[in-house]
Amino acid sequence: MDRWRLKNIIIVILTLLNVCLLFSLAQRQTAERDAFRRTAEQLVALFQGDGMELDSGAISRDSPPAAVTLTRDTALEERAAAFLLGKSPTASDQGGGIYHYAGAAGEALFRSSGSFEASGTLAEEEIEDFCRDFCRTFSYDVPGVRLDENGDGVFSSPAVYGKLPVFNCTVTFTVEDGVLINVSGTLLPSSGTAAPEEEPLSAAGALVAFQKMRRESTVVASTVTDTRLCYELQNTGAAISLIPAWRIVTDTEDYYVNCHTGAVTAAGARPGEGTA
Repeated sequence: MDRWRLKNIIIVILTLLNVCLLFSLAQRQTAERDAFRRTAEQLVALFQGDGMELDSGAISRDSPPAAVTLTRDTALEERAAAFLLGKSPTASDQGGGIYHYAGAAGEALFRSSGSFEASGTLAEEEIEDFCRDFCRTFSYDVPGVRLDENGDGVFSSPAVYGKLPVFNCTVTFTVEDGVLINVSGTLLPSSGTAAPEEEPLSAAGALVAFQKMRRESTVVASTVTDTRLCYELQNTGAAISLIPAWRIVTDTEDYYVNCHTGAVTAAGARPGEGTA
């Protein structure tokens, strides 16, 4: 057989294989869309049967990320201490996983659990910019800073990891008489290790878990308007983990559903409180 004929045959075979693969992919995508549509219709009917409105457009099709195991980052803690207390704060190991920092503006404690607290005269001018810069530098959502006429205010902002908010991990700023006197919260390491994969709940599965909890409790909500991915912080002393979760937005309060356990937590409750 001539070489050019063999070459043409190979090209035809490869073309047919690509067409088959594209056809198979299109069939799979169509099947997935049909399955999602049926699931959405069933969920809408389920919620309607319980006297609650669910817009099918509120059911996310996103896939939850993997859980993450975090390791303490003392270098990050040193940078945070320097930001709050001034350059080159003095550090000392207090034992028990606690580091103490002292600087010109005050003092701070950082714990192995990730929690920290700094107090003193941390900022006296341009407090709003100071707080926002801290959040941008150490991966928190930028807060809305609101001070009253006396220059007092307390405001918090959630941590962000991998562009997703961590709903039970925040930083809180306390301002009195126009002076930032306290910053406290949980400082997340900037990188972690993906945990062994588990089959996480989809948004549809999270809505089923939420509706089950609603039936068994006195939750007052009539409409679900959105489902969004986030993380839940789990802290067991030295071990810090981020577990994927779904935020379910209702007309009264937000709820969070753990993608691994299906536990439901109200936005105003800590993990373990207000769960089902």
